[in-house]
Amino acid sequence: MMSNYKNFPKDWQIKKLYEIADKEDKYSFTGGPFGSNLKTIDYKKVGVRIIQLQNIGDGIFNNKYYLYTSEKKANQLYSCNIYPDDIVIAKMAEPLARACKIPNIDKRFLMCSDCIRLSVNKKLYHTDYILYAINSDYFRKNAIKHGTGTTRLRIDLNKLKNLKILIPPFQEQMKIAEILSATDERVQLLKEKKQKLERIKAGLMNDLLTGRKRVKLEA
Repeated sequence: MMSNYKNFPKDWQIKKLYEIADKEDKYSFTGGPFGSNLKTIDYKKVGVRIIQLQNIGDGIFNNKYYLYTSEKKANQLYSCNIYPDDIVIAKMAEPLARACKIPNIDKRFLMCSDCIRLSVNKKLYHTDYILYAINSDYFRKNAIKHGTGTTRLRIDLNKLKNLKILIPPFQEQMKIAEILSATDERVQLLKEKKQKLERIKAGLMNDLLTGRKRVKLEA
């Protein structure tokens, strides 16, 4: 399974995903409710926000899709609640097993049926490092290998929990997470710069190609 990583450093470990969860939290590694336990009739305009598959980006929380349920329903499905700084993993593609961190914009949320909550044991593991590891190429290929379905891949909780992650010492986890986070910030800045230049170009094309702005010709 980890054949490409058999030469990893001696002070690194291989851990199954469920071993990384906080053992002091009964629901630190759990899936969303069965579909019959959360129906359309339970949706509300306000209340406890439901984490949908559309909210789970590849390392990024997509804060564009809003769906709510009542406090009462969220309490009934307490084992499926998820909280800020927890990791949420998608059981369905695309891509399969992508993950992001729950933002600190509400006190709690309720997962939909195709989400998995992972609350990391923060004494041993750095949440951001674990998030990067879950979204890594080696982990994703392994998830796809264990996925099922013809039109859209999915992976169940029991298969996902046994997938493996490489774990360096804690201080190294922190440093790796810092480096990757800084790189993400740089990439985001470059994307925003590219988008700005594309808007400038579009405006310039519109002006030049409609004659609104004339070019100076040499005599």
